[in-house]
Amino acid sequence: MGTGSQEVRQSASSLMWAGILAIIIGIIAIAVPAVASVSIAILVGILVIILAVAWLFAAIGSEASGGWKVIGIILSILLLIGGLWILFNPIDATVGLTAVIAIVFIVMGVVRVVAAIGDQGGEGRGLLAFGGILAIILGMLIAADWPSSAAWAIGLLVGIQFLFDGIGLVIMSSAVKRMAR
Repeated sequence: MGTGSQEVRQSASSLMWAGILAIIIGIIAIAVPAVASVSIAILVGILVIILAVAWLFAAIGSEASGGWKVIGIILSILLLIGGLWILFNPIDATVGLTAVIAIVFIVMGVVRVVAAIGDQGGEGRGLLAFGGILAIILGMLIAADWPSSAAWAIGLLVGIQFLFDGIGLVIMSSAVKRMAR
């Protein structure tokens, strides 16, 4: 077996370990969704602060006219304030993020159903409509239990996503190993 085969096996092994880690994180998030929700809110706060700093550097370093520079600086200050608020109020932030998620699920679901209806005779149309209906129902369930749903929705949804991504990575790793043989 050549070097290429060894690299493929190493890649498959990396995929496998990434998948296992994602599965573990997913299970933890599903088991304690409130902790996962707050952790995600804190991560969003950190990311917004990083974005604020990037906007500030972009605005200061820009060769744009004074008005655009001022707008960029003001935007970076607002982002910084928002990021700090999220960071120091992660439980309140999960309530807002949960409301946004409920709205996004409902809107995405409606768009999928409308697309399925408009795609007369299209392959996968039924699955698209089914996914849309599920998204609408999930969005409505989250909205109906809001703000209480903030304690579970984000963590549970992210946990499920990590779990399925992890399973997908493990399956992909097995497929890569089979192809390498």
